[in-house]
Order: sequence, then C-alpha cells, then structure tokens
Amino acid sequence: MKNKKVLALSGGGTGGHFYPLLAFLSYVLKKKAFEEVVFFGDKRGIEYKKRNLLKVDKVYFSSFRKFKGSSTFGKFLYLLSTSLEGIKIANTLKGKSFVSLIFGGYTSVPLGLASRFKGRPLFIHEQNAVPGAANRVLSKFSRKVFLTFPGSERFFKTSRVEVVGLPLREELKKYKSLKREAILKQPGWEDRFTLLILGGSQGAKTLNGLALKLVPLLEGIRVIHITGERHFETVKKEYEKLPLKVELRIYPFVDDIGKLLRVSDFAISRAGASTSMELSFFGIPTIFVPYPYAVYNHQLFNARYFADGGGAFLFEEDKLEPTKVLEIIMEHIKDSRLLKERSKLMERLFIPNAEEKILKNLVEEF
Repeated sequence: MKNKKVLALSGGGTGGHFYPLLAFLSYVLKKKAFEEVVFFGDKRGIEYKKRNLLKVDKVYFSSFRKFKGSSTFGKFLYLLSTSLEGIKIANTLKGKSFVSLIFGGYTSVPLGLASRFKGRPLFIHEQNAVPGAANRVLSKFSRKVFLTFPGSERFFKTSRVEVVGLPLREELKKYKSLKREAILKQPGWEDRFTLLILGGSQGAKTLNGLALKLVPLLEGIRVIHITGERHFETVKKEYEKLPLKVELRIYPFVDDIGKLLRVSDFAISRAGASTSMELSFFGIPTIFVPYPYAVYNHQLFNARYFADGGGAFLFEEDKLEPTKVLEIIMEHIKDSRLLKERSKLMERLFIPNAEEKILKNLVEEF
C-alpha cells in the first residue's frame, strides 16, 4: 500500500513566523498537494491563540522551552527539553512518509530535530534579511533554505539556498486587481492622496509620536493611522486636541489590511518582513523606521533592501528627523510623476510566486 503524502509544518511564537506559514498553508490546501497536513506548535505562542486559522488535518501543541540566557546549565536544559520534544514528534510521525517545512522561531526546532532523527527531508523558510538562530542551526542538515531577501545567502554555510520571496495571504493579494475607485466607494471616501501610518498590531510609540507631530502640518490629504490597540485611546485623545486640516481615519488594528493598502499612496512603517513585503506588493513608497530592538537588528536590513532599491527611505529611530520626513512626504504629494516612479521601484522589489516555488520543491520529494 502506498504511503500518504504528508506535510509537517511548524513555525511561530510570533506573528512574523506564523502568518507567512498560514499564507503558504492556504496555497497548499487550495492546490490539494498533500493527503495529510499536520502542524506542531507551542501553547504559549501566537499559533495557539490563532489555532482556529490552522485548517489542517491534525494539530499538536506542547509547551516548548525557550532558549534564555547563556549559562551552561541553561543551554543544557534547552537542548534536553527540545530534543525530547523532537523525539515525541518523531514518534507521532512514525510510519508516515512526510516532508517538513519550518518557518523559524524557537517553536520550529523540535520538528527540525524530528526530521533529522527520522531521516526525512527538511525545508526552511527564512522571512528576514538576517536569519534567526533556529534557522541557522537547522540549515546545516536541511534539504534547502528558502530566502525572502536577496543577500541573505551569506548567513548560511550551504549552497542549498534559493531566494523565493515571502508567501502572502490570497485574501490580501486579491485587492490589487480591484479598482481603487471601487474600494473607495464602499466607505464613501473621496479619491485623494492617502498617507498610511502603520504602528503594527502592538503599536509603535515612536511612530505614533511622529504622526502627532506630522499630521497637523499636512493639509488636504487623507491620513490613515493604525495605532496599535494599546495606544489607540491615548493617540485619539491627542488628535482631538489638534487643529487638523486632513481627513483623519484612525484605527487600533485592521484585519483586512488589503483594502487600505490598495488605496494608499505613501506609508510610514516599521520594517517587519510581512509588512514590508506587503507594502512592496502594492507598490507603496515607504519611510521605514525599523524597530531597533529586533533580534540581530533584522528590521534595519529588511528596510535597507527597499531603500537601496529606490522604493523606500530608511530612518533609524535614534536618527529620526521629523522635518526631513515631512519634506519627503510633501515632495511626493506635490510631484505625481515622482510618486509614480517611486511606486514602480517599490513594486519591482517584490519577489512573486513564493508559494509556488516552495511547493514545487516539496512535492519533488515524493
């Protein structure tokens, strides 16, 4: 009897690892490429909170130990507990003909080890320009590492790497084919220059503060400001004190961000992999202010890819100049030709068909 084709997935802890995994999973299910799909995650990670989004055959959650500190005993405990989890996963997958794909984060290490124990093919997707520790270690015995950003090859001591881009959700990408006028018609908005300020799901105090300085100096445009839930009420009250000459739309968080991306002309944002690639997909020139405390400062290098390609501007947080930011925005408001050229450059930096390229490699293993 022929074994079923099984895909084992892992990756999470944070949304930066989990949401690209979901985007790829959606594509896999649409293509019906595997007879069974299983997922392994951590009860403390975002994947557990959002487990209703995992449309797979089986889901397994454990309590994985995070790697903290650098003491010898701490390292020993981490390696022991992670190895035990790997053995548990290997036993769960016993007798199955499976291929593994991990998206990074500490939660993906046990499946990586289980693949090694069982001698099964392991594939890795790295979302950021600078890879995390888990992906670097597991890459040593992986079949291939898929990269989002060109230039990340230098971090891996293997020739088995391929730049494929980042999987994006279909429900987001569908808005690109819709006319701007049609989307604006739904809420009854006029067609005018739109500045999108993205504070992220957790909010970015620095970007919210920057917005409160900039927005009162702008006139006759629309500003969409996503503050993050914890900062929403504070920022809203601050705006109410200001004499504004713009159409302000302020939200704590937006699930269906594709609509707003489709009608935006310019953006100010952090530089997480998913957000930056979504902005690139829609061709939105952006001022990136990378989160300075990201692991290995990866947001700085994410942003640099777009800035070097001419589609974006980069300001490190400690060198942020509101007057310079305002000057850049005003240039693009006044000069439609410049805006269009910058938009084309930003869109050109997006690497398409990541899902298709990854899946092609996986199915070749059977």
